[in-house]
Amino acid sequence: MGDFTGAMNLLNSLLQKRWRTGTFTPLTASNADEALIKIITERRKELPFTGHIPWIDLRRLNKDPRFSRTLKRIIDNTTYQLLPNSPNYVFPIPDEEIRLTGIPQNIRE
Repeated sequence: MGDFTGAMNLLNSLLQKRWRTGTFTPLTASNADEALIKIITERRKELPFTGHIPWIDLRRLNKDPRFSRTLKRIIDNTTYQLLPNSPNYVFPIPDEEIRLTGIPQNIRE
């Protein structure tokens, strides 16, 4: 929304609770892009060492070339890739739901 000062204040109010009283140094940003990078960095710290990337962030941020990533996994010598903006970011609708409602299936590769 462009309010990077408000966003940094909110981030700092959350981060302040993670530190012992008197040890936290507030983060600052001089523009919206810098604030966004700091916020994304903190969100990625939510699940350290698990290999998990918050799905909503990944799907949303892949629309921005600055943050797009290609996910790659090798399973049994087969390489799987999830490219930025791939229709495979949307899960398939269960067949029973399609049968009962007649809605179209999500497009997938």
